[in-house]
Amino acid sequence: MKNNKNIAQWVTLFLLGLALIVVYKAFDSLGWIWAVFLRLFSILTPFVIGFVIAFLLFAPVNRLDGFFRKRKSKFFQKTARPLSVLIVYILALGVVAGLVYIVMPALVSALKDFVANVPTYYANVMSFLQQYTQPGGLLENFDIQGKINETYALIQQYLTVERILSYMSSISQVTSSVVDGLMAIIVSVYMLLGRESLVSASKSVLGLICKPRTMQSLSLYGHKTARIFYNYIYSQLLDALVVGVLATIGFLLARMPNAPVFGMLLGIMNMVPYFGALIGGVLSVLIMLLSGNLYGALFIAIYILVMQQIDANIIQPRIIGDNVGIRPIYVLLGITVFGGLFGFWGIFLGAPCMAVIQLLLTDYIRYRNAVTVTGHGPSDK
Repeated sequence: MKNNKNIAQWVTLFLLGLALIVVYKAFDSLGWIWAVFLRLFSILTPFVIGFVIAFLLFAPVNRLDGFFRKRKSKFFQKTARPLSVLIVYILALGVVAGLVYIVMPALVSALKDFVANVPTYYANVMSFLQQYTQPGGLLENFDIQGKINETYALIQQYLTVERILSYMSSISQVTSSVVDGLMAIIVSVYMLLGRESLVSASKSVLGLICKPRTMQSLSLYGHKTARIFYNYIYSQLLDALVVGVLATIGFLLARMPNAPVFGMLLGIMNMVPYFGALIGGVLSVLIMLLSGNLYGALFIAIYILVMQQIDANIIQPRIIGDNVGIRPIYVLLGITVFGGLFGFWGIFLGAPCMAVIQLLLTDYIRYRNAVTVTGHGPSDK
């Protein structure tokens, strides 16, 4: 028996040393591992995008599926899931096509107008600063005109309609692929049609390494996490639509050029917590100032300020409610951390990610407190 214990101790020490070597080599080759991960991710991009599409469309598909299954007709009961998927995809593709045909021409027109008005904006800025650059002015000893001339020359060189359209075209070619898009749609359709079998297969695989109690916890927190992301994404989209419409109305009243485009742009930027609304508001006021409409810029500044207060205190609480209840400091932390790691998508999804982390930590602390007081966790009873 003693020899067996010694052998077990030596085996344990050997495995521990082997694990330390593996961890050390992993950190030593972190760049290579990350490159392999990125390569694998690029190969599986259609499946990742397909999963995201299926995740976003599951809620409406599930609602329609339940509606059709309650019908008395056997046809609707048998074809509930395929019919739900077909209807949702037709509506979703219709919305995307409508946005492309409506928004893209308006966006291109807005860019053309902006580029065409750059000389006017330059003249307005120079005339505004002229009084401060005169002898005795606030900016007398600062060669602001030379700096602006250099900036303006650079803008004239790179900010042309042809260059902007070529930039957009090249970005589109690099970041998107028709084949990958079609593949992602096909993958998402299969995921929605065969959701039950995929979930069952995943549970079977996890059941090989997880205990039933662990499986129940994973299922519970999986549903809670999905609910948090659903509530956040759909509520943010609805709030962006409301803010975009309200902003468009205000911009039309102020006679802002291309008011619908900038109004919907402000609504989209409002989806980024805290910073999006601030940046969108500043850009809107700046466009009006460059247009030489000082009173219009003042009206837009006041209008956006009032609109944001209404949105924060009336619209968002009614749309979002307490479903993604998280303190502002945690939202800022999530935007900073996840934004630094994953860029734009980290900024956009930082709030729900922090909500999930807060949920896990809160439940774990509650569990540990229950273990300390009673000697067993809530689920052990």
